[in-house]
Amino acid sequence: MASISAWGCHSPQGETGLIPSSQRVSAPEISGFPLNFGDSISLAKYRGKVVVLDFWATWCGPCRMELPSLVKLNQSYRDKGVQFIGLSVELNENMSKDYFDKFLASFGITYPVALASTQTIQAYGINPIPATFFIDKSGKIAATFEGLRSETDFTSALDQLVAEPGT
Repeated sequence: MASISAWGCHSPQGETGLIPSSQRVSAPEISGFPLNFGDSISLAKYRGKVVVLDFWATWCGPCRMELPSLVKLNQSYRDKGVQFIGLSVELNENMSKDYFDKFLASFGITYPVALASTQTIQAYGINPIPATFFIDKSGKIAATFEGLRSETDFTSALDQLVAEPGT
């Protein structure tokens, strides 16, 4: 996929509809250094669930503005078969684990979060951030949102994906 040329935050644009099932492609596997929960991050272990994969950074204003909606939606949808995963793109920032622990606690993030590997960032073509991928129950990308999006956009995509039949 695309290579990374520069980091930046992004403003909203685009549609909120899902990619038709017949046109969806398999989501690349993810990897990174876990920041909470201590487990390795993997899409494979969430097969059969809808996955919301959010790429962000602590220094990104739109990312920080979007996080409260993601935290709220995680609480609302986790019992409906939805798994949220956060991937920070802060590869060379040399932030301590304590820094991330405080950041995650300040936003009340209770879903798995990791520092995204370079391979994962490249596989998803991340630039700009925030970038949020909605992955269907069969492991295929059903929607991609770049930039700050409304909670309504996310809810619409989630409601549609939760209603789809499983794998």
